[in-house]
Amino acid sequence: MMKLSLTKEERKDVNTIFGRGLTVMAEMTYVRMQGPGFGWTMMPLLRKIYQNDEDYYAALERNMMYFNTNPAFLPFIQGIVYSMEKENAKQPMENINESVNGIKVGLMGPLAGLGDSFFTGTLRVIAAGVGMSLAQQGNVLGPILFFLLYHIPYYFVRYYGGMIGYKIGSSYISEAQESGLLKSVTKGCSILGLMMIGAMTFINVPFKVNVTAVFAKQKFVLQDVLDQILPGLLPLGLVWLCIYLLKNKKVSVTKLLVGIILLSVVLGGLGIAGK
Repeated sequence: MMKLSLTKEERKDVNTIFGRGLTVMAEMTYVRMQGPGFGWTMMPLLRKIYQNDEDYYAALERNMMYFNTNPAFLPFIQGIVYSMEKENAKQPMENINESVNGIKVGLMGPLAGLGDSFFTGTLRVIAAGVGMSLAQQGNVLGPILFFLLYHIPYYFVRYYGGMIGYKIGSSYISEAQESGLLKSVTKGCSILGLMMIGAMTFINVPFKVNVTAVFAKQKFVLQDVLDQILPGLLPLGLVWLCIYLLKNKKVSVTKLLVGIILLSVVLGGLGIAGK
């Protein structure tokens, strides 16, 4: 069984991850979500292990890429990533950028679902129900009990998640790198991350066409035909178009957002497309 005993220096690092990570939701952007907060949390730790400016800025860049998960599990992922960065500082890893981002992308989706369903959808509702029942009776323990019932488990998971993540990384990353397991884990996490992105695209990009016609007294619905080819074909095509414009044509995110808004207004106003 893995022991959570840490040296004084390691505990200080975990405390840095825990403390600075509390601000991650205040540093979100529509482009990288929690990415800037993730990188800001790691800044002093990366500076400590990378004395060379070039290595430091390269590490900072890969730790500020797109990231989004439930904040309760943020320190767990950051602990693993920090362990990987420490190993890379000692002995440079092959494809460190892909390895770090693969781990982040692979873990953020499942842990986001777990955290949202438990902390947001279950624990908070139960704690609010208990607290409100007392508050309606004029009992001051209502809000206090809600605060304790929700926040004690939440911050317990946050703090010890960072310790567990760091210990998992420090115990297994070097061995996984030598055995080649790290490459397999990275590839698997990348595949899982792409599956999550595909599912999110299908659910959160409601792009459908409202084109209908009558041929030989038979009603023709274009959207039904597209769904028979591939459900979610239009949302997927729109997402890939945006990725292509961002990566290959260097179109700014602002121009893309304005273009999507204008396209939505025009197609929706003409009745060609809609939800």
